[in-house]
Amino acid sequence: MAGEASEAHAHSTAEDLVVELYKDFEHEVAREVHSPHDSSQSDVLVRKHINGLAITFFILIALSLSAAIVGYAIYTRH
Repeated sequence: MAGEASEAHAHSTAEDLVVELYKDFEHEVAREVHSPHDSSQSDVLVRKHINGLAITFFILIALSLSAAIVGYAIYTRH
């Protein structure tokens, strides 16, 4: 029972983080479109979500490397 509650809370927390990231990204894009040379608030998105962005880039790099290794293995087998 407690595990289900904590799992539901973790899921809603992750969902809330994704929604917050999307809203921050939308706000940042709107700010950049209106004043592209105003650097006073231009890195708010990166500062608030640096861990998520770093993990996302790491996952993308790992998937790309995995695809390259699998492609090479398939290519050398034939």
